[in-house]
Amino acid sequence: MSDFETAWHVEPAGKTGADRVRVLTRGDATVLVVADGAGNSRRGAEAAEAVLRGVQDAVEAGADVERAETWREVLGRCDAERMASGQGGETTAVVACVTPRRVVGASVGDSELWLFQGGESTALTEHQHRKPLLGSGQARPVTFEFAWRGGVLLGASDGLFRYADLRRIQAQVSLSDANAAVLALAALPRLASGALPDDVGLVLCRPSAPRP
Repeated sequence: MSDFETAWHVEPAGKTGADRVRVLTRGDATVLVVADGAGNSRRGAEAAEAVLRGVQDAVEAGADVERAETWREVLGRCDAERMASGQGGETTAVVACVTPRRVVGASVGDSELWLFQGGESTALTEHQHRKPLLGSGQARPVTFEFAWRGGVLLGASDGLFRYADLRRIQAQVSLSDANAAVLALAALPRLASGALPDDVGLVLCRPSAPRP
């Protein structure tokens, strides 16, 4: 049984979307991935999917998932490979490895990872470079590392963080049902017309409740 409870949701603003989310586990580590393809385009979606494949390949190949530099290297390799392919397409990326001890990872672009704990909120990706994006061949992924003392981790594309107030986000992450929480979070940016201004992709992670 994993030490963590996770829930995720992706909702496109139109018929198709370019946000991608994945959760992987290895041992007591849980790896969270959020990627937002630029322009909500087909090529952007392909770039986002390439990030997910790159992270999964690293996990399956036995990479040191608890090392922040591992994820900077993985994102750098994805950037170079995407550029060399000549297929175009750029994307944001957040990769976070969560263990009972700490959270480490790397990011590039404007997707974000936040920690909500005891009424306080901390942006773990606050030092990331928003541009150039991954796929440009010039992306500069930035690592992060944070001691894990409980709380709720929320990774999401700018479709959430740009259009929803942080106080409203904090109110929803505390819902006892994780699946209900991600659905409520994904609905926060929705306009009065019912439309979303942008794709929303998000993943929530928190310590599992103790078994009776």
